[in-house]
Amino acid sequence: MTAFDGVAPSPAVTAAQTITRRRTAVSMVHHQLRYDLKVFWRNRQARFFTFALPILMLVLFVSIFGDNKYRMGGQLVGGSTYYLANLIGFGTVDAAMMSMAIGIVATRESGILKRRRATPQPAWVVIVSRALAGIIASVALAAALLMLGRVAYSVELPVAGLGAFTLAVVVGTFAFCALGFAASGLVRNVDAAQPVMMMVTLPLFFISGVFVPWPFIPGWLHAVAVIFPVRHMALAVLTPLTSPHGGGVRTADLLITALWGVAGLLVAVRTFKWTPRLQE
Repeated sequence: MTAFDGVAPSPAVTAAQTITRRRTAVSMVHHQLRYDLKVFWRNRQARFFTFALPILMLVLFVSIFGDNKYRMGGQLVGGSTYYLANLIGFGTVDAAMMSMAIGIVATRESGILKRRRATPQPAWVVIVSRALAGIIASVALAAALLMLGRVAYSVELPVAGLGAFTLAVVVGTFAFCALGFAASGLVRNVDAAQPVMMMVTLPLFFISGVFVPWPFIPGWLHAVAVIFPVRHMALAVLTPLTSPHGGGVRTADLLITALWGVAGLLVAVRTFKWTPRLQE
């Protein structure tokens, strides 16, 4: 019995229909997510830059610079702990922003996104699935780096700091996913995608202290770096690792990072394209 038969549907029927719709949405996202994760895992280049490169860089940086102490916010931080936190930020930018933007541009210019939008599958399913894939990759990388840091360099994350650490990774992933969507709308072709993303991110990595310890960076570059989210995410990840009793939520840094994500979403709404830009 429906409202068109002159009788309003019962609350039980309405609830059942709502649950069915929710299950359908979840199943669509699950199906798309499985596809996106398989595509990612079969891409050797994506696997290397997302997982192997940050791990290799952690080993190289600690081997070259040793476990020298750096003064950060009034306390001394070991080099292994410092680079562990910063390379988690590096990996998150790579998994959630760079790979996201390059992958979206490739699927858009090949016509895949255009064909997907012509199907009954809602467009938002593709967007949500891509974001979830970025979150999964970022969390997996953070876990791998934490395990390596614990086994090889005795870096410990207090149990009380696990929530703050996870929050920093999730907020950072959201922000850089949104920025990746925004960047994909500004890049016109596949050949330009990787050079453009490298041009944007590499200077930020250097001035934000990812590759060079923060105390060695000139003060005027400090003022530039704190404008952008890379430095703030690195601090939000580092603090739980260095707090003696755990905790260490960097509210201001998380807020700035999240605001960059919101700005990225607003830009993406205006610039995101489903059809190839070369056809414009």
